[in-house]
Amino acid sequence: MKKVLGVLLAFCLLAAMPLLLPACAVKPEGQLPTYEMGDRWVWSYVMGETTSTLIEEVTGEEMVEGRDCYVIDMSFDPTYSYTQDGVVSTITNMKYWADKATALYGVKMEASGSYNGTAFTSTQTYSYNPWTSLFPLEIGREVETEMTAIVYIDGNQQGDPMVTTEKYKVDSKEGVTITAGTFSCWKIIMYDGAGNVTQTIWYSDQVKSVVKGADAEGNTMMELQSYSVS
Repeated sequence: MKKVLGVLLAFCLLAAMPLLLPACAVKPEGQLPTYEMGDRWVWSYVMGETTSTLIEEVTGEEMVEGRDCYVIDMSFDPTYSYTQDGVVSTITNMKYWADKATALYGVKMEASGSYNGTAFTSTQTYSYNPWTSLFPLEIGREVETEMTAIVYIDGNQQGDPMVTTEKYKVDSKEGVTITAGTFSCWKIIMYDGAGNVTQTIWYSDQVKSVVKGADAEGNTMMELQSYSVS
């Protein structure tokens, strides 16, 4: 089950990317916007040797821990599955709750799947000190936050809360050409608490999301294929 937790935490990082929201067309660049019901994004996503199609769609709004959140459904085509040490793990669907007032991680994430043939549901909750926003975006802006994550499997807490420090820096603006088109993007570099680069993402106001993400070595791990936003 520890292997499953590792994969789920990796997906938490993935889910964080689309939370770097864009402005609507009528707003100035780099401003925190709003999502609309039915906003939808389709990415190619690489984890290890597996490439999947990842689909995210805004499906509702809910209050979580006193915060007004968007509900974002995630699905994979094909269903995400991998084998490690002879054990087959599958993640069938995921959902996360994105705080409307910030642009960092969401408040909660849920995932369903199976581990060695046994079904499970994972719930992860997040808190921040301070809870802050990267927006409004401007070149040179830096935000550092401490995140506490608690993971539950079928309602049972797994280990101690995990505390990490994350730093985001708006590095520059540049044009990015991908399958979905050519976009003017904010290049945002993410660091861990030791100052090491963990990810680089390219975020588009037009798309209301990240259009490309690369790992610490510069390898592309997600790329937007298509989108539909209000």
